Amino acid sequence: MATTWFTSDLHLGHPFIAELRGFAEVEEHDRVILDNLAKSLNSGDELWVLGDISSGWEPQEERALNQLAELFAQFRGGADPLRAYLISGNHDSSHPLHEWAYTRQPRFLEVFDAVQERQVMHWQDPQGEDREVWLSHFPRPGYEHAGMESRFDELRLNVPYLLHGHLHSSAPVTAPGQVDMGVEAWGLAPVKQEEVMATLWESTRKKAG
Repeated sequence: MATTWFTSDLHLGHPFIAELRGFAEVEEHDRVILDNLAKSLNSGDELWVLGDISSGWEPQEERALNQLAELFAQFRGGADPLRAYLISGNHDSSHPLHEWAYTRQPRFLEVFDAVQERQVMHWQDPQGEDREVWLSHFPRPGYEHAGMESRFDELRLNVPYLLHGHLHSSAPVTAPGQVDMGVEAWGLAPVKQEEVMATLWESTRKKAG
């Protein structure tokens, strides 16, 4: 049975992030991230990456794109291939905040089936109500790394239900109805949609209670 997966902030080839995550070598960091993806995915699955595949520096970005292309190819050979989608982050040259993003789109589309700034999904909450759940790299306005002012607020969504990255949170829930899909919050691995949904609805239930 096909599965939909979510993840964010892979930061492949990024020595600073690898060190923050406790890795002595960036190669070891990348191997863990990619192995966790490979162990999770199957042909026919959908994968949503909510931004920041690398540091954004071109050599690291090209390396990350090649690594992901090689990984995805393992699940794209049959009649029901893997579909991988990127919601670009500020460290992806494909994000429209970068002046020349349009020139990088073709390169990213060699690896991903779609590349965009945001996406909306319709999920049923536990009461059976249809809810719009938005995907974006950024959390709502006002949320930023500890000690930093909120950046890129003009690009952020202020919506009731939001899956995001960017913050490198240690736990998934960053606010009621707001869930960080960054790998730090999920054991450096992608997460099934069903688990994300349960986490999202639980975050709003606690607020209501």
